[in-house]
Amino acid sequence: MNVLELLYHNVPMDLFTLKENCSLVEQAQNLIDQCHPGATNMKVINLTSEISEANIPYSQSNRALHGFMHGGCFFSVGDTLTSIMAFFHVENERERTFTMDASIRYLRPVRTETIRAKARLVQKNGKLLEYVCDFFNEENKRTAQAKYKYAIAEPR
Repeated sequence: MNVLELLYHNVPMDLFTLKENCSLVEQAQNLIDQCHPGATNMKVINLTSEISEANIPYSQSNRALHGFMHGGCFFSVGDTLTSIMAFFHVENERERTFTMDASIRYLRPVRTETIRAKARLVQKNGKLLEYVCDFFNEENKRTAQAKYKYAIAEPR
């Protein structure tokens, strides 16, 4: 079963609308736009099991009171990219991905730039997955780095 098929089985159809005949990137963006991560204005560029990327354009909906991009925006984008990446490792329609741990380090404030998020799988140990997501400004300087751990399991 491929990732697109797994999304059809895992996404609650009473809450989300799925597109027909589209790519994984298009379907992922469609789902993102229907929930909280859509407020970040993230745009998925590339989505694979090993490496994924998204752009985050600075906007009113993702800035904090001090005018800089909100730290939660970075965190949500990284969590969203890596959780979709974890779907590549699901083996059947009953399994789900669960965030087990996450952390983030903020390195530079972002005022009005578009940020590029680059997530990568760093370790797979059976049903446990570890990812790192780096965030880069328009000068290609790292603005933040987040780490996420997931487990794949069948809910009881």
